[in-house]
Amino acid sequence: MIPLLLSVIYAVQFVWGNLISLEGTFQNMIRFGFISVFAAVCFVLGTKPLGKRWLAASIQVAGWLLVISGLSAVCGLFVLPYTILRTDDPLISFAGARLSGVLEYPNAYAALVGMFLLERLAAAASDFSSSGKGARERVILSSLALYPAATALLLSESRGAWLAACVCAAAMLLLQQRGQRLLLLCAGAAPLLAAAVTHRALAGASLAPATIPGLLWLTGGEIAALTGALLLHALLARGRRVAAAAVSTASLASCAWLVIHTASARITSGETWVSREVMWQDAARFALHSPWLGHGGEAWKHAVHTVQSAPYAGNEIHSAYLDMWLDTGLIGLLLMTSLFVYIGRLLRRHAPELLPAGLLLILHGGVDFDFSYTVFWMILILLGALALPVRIPRE
Repeated sequence: MIPLLLSVIYAVQFVWGNLISLEGTFQNMIRFGFISVFAAVCFVLGTKPLGKRWLAASIQVAGWLLVISGLSAVCGLFVLPYTILRTDDPLISFAGARLSGVLEYPNAYAALVGMFLLERLAAAASDFSSSGKGARERVILSSLALYPAATALLLSESRGAWLAACVCAAAMLLLQQRGQRLLLLCAGAAPLLAAAVTHRALAGASLAPATIPGLLWLTGGEIAALTGALLLHALLARGRRVAAAAVSTASLASCAWLVIHTASARITSGETWVSREVMWQDAARFALHSPWLGHGGEAWKHAVHTVQSAPYAGNEIHSAYLDMWLDTGLIGLLLMTSLFVYIGRLLRRHAPELLPAGLLLILHGGVDFDFSYTVFWMILILLGALALPVRIPRE
């Protein structure tokens, strides 16, 4: 319903508004019309058991596609023009290269990969409580994506996505019942440590290793991650919780040390944040010229050079919420936030294990233009649909 209302706002602007870009407004009207149809289909599927399986499978397919295509690009197997962003500017990348994936933008790619990582981490933590026949197989299957997703996230060098992922992982830990928190730590320990080691090696090669050594690094990392996960699961199954806690804590501490040691220059640099703060101030002043109905689609792209108070790179506003305010005014911004709050409440009430994954997308959208990609709306709606209660037909 809300995406349809956003489409209607763009339609009203297109017919009667004083627009900066007719083409941008028309494109957004069509885009949100498509998103509204997609949301309606997800709503129908989300209330049926079989439909939920299709939605869950869609999340897995999308996540694996993002991860495999990105890591294949690092090894030279999947080449698109901007799957890896290469630069000589140390403020943009300490390694001289950042993984951008099929989205061709590192920060947006990292947000989606981080979402997939948190979704799989929740599933792995659940399977770590299993024992008996088939327990090892379930642990392997649920842990399979953790190492490659964490590696792709680290190779993106997206500090905003790293921070959002850490905040959401902490929220996931707090949401766990007391006896379940150790399971979450054990599920993530080995894959994250293996990912940090691989990140250090591949960043040292500027994300351009020879194909065979690159594949060997990734294969060895996956084997090490799964072996470590199985060892920690075995400790838990034998009731050796103190040993499992010690090993997982040491692994996570080593992971943090490796990442900080590898990317310290990137982590401590704050110049791009200063540039964004100036951009946000300029955008807010521009939005106040038409605060209620906005300036139409892609307003900032076409007006940035006339309103900027200082030079900054790019013509995208690095905040999905500011972008919506500029385009559709406070009315559109209220609709957008209402949708996000509704999805968040659905997840909190009916699928709390998915809440951190959805929260990451919502948080990261505040500091980047993620939701200018239609796929972000689609993934967030998919997560919300997975949390819909199933309707049991009356006999």
